[in-house]
Amino acid sequence: MKKIVSLVFAAVLLIALSSVVGAEGNSKLADARQGTAKYHDVQRAIADGYLPTDQFVAVPGLGVMGYHYVNPHLIDKEVNAATPEALLYVPKGNGDLQLVGVEYLSDGPNSLFGQEFDGPGAVPEHSLHVWIWKHNPEGMFAHFNPSIKVK
Repeated sequence: MKKIVSLVFAAVLLIALSSVVGAEGNSKLADARQGTAKYHDVQRAIADGYLPTDQFVAVPGLGVMGYHYVNPHLIDKEVNAATPEALLYVPKGNGDLQLVGVEYLSDGPNSLFGQEFDGPGAVPEHSLHVWIWKHNPEGMFAHFNPSIKVK
């Protein structure tokens, strides 16, 4: 039953994404989901070189980014939808972490999914947040997700 619910959710999400990005963007979003599905298990992310950060990023009134798990070996001028440079996690009620999105980081200006990366700011790299595992009412590419409530 859980698998059926997950498949239905994925189908509905892909249909909703059609209005956000073009056909090529939808293909790349599918690549991102397929490439990161294994990272619902945070231990797999760590085993593949994603390093946890200590800071939980949240701004009252804006929402949550969560914990960033960053793979520094992936940060360069190239980006690949299936292998984001960072994974975004939030705590679940049972103490485990839930994968909610990804962040792409680039040493220079870049674009993906038809979206331009933000210029350097809090981090020296150009970045793009993508909420592929948790709906964001502010938009799939918004920095913060106000729908995430952490206790």
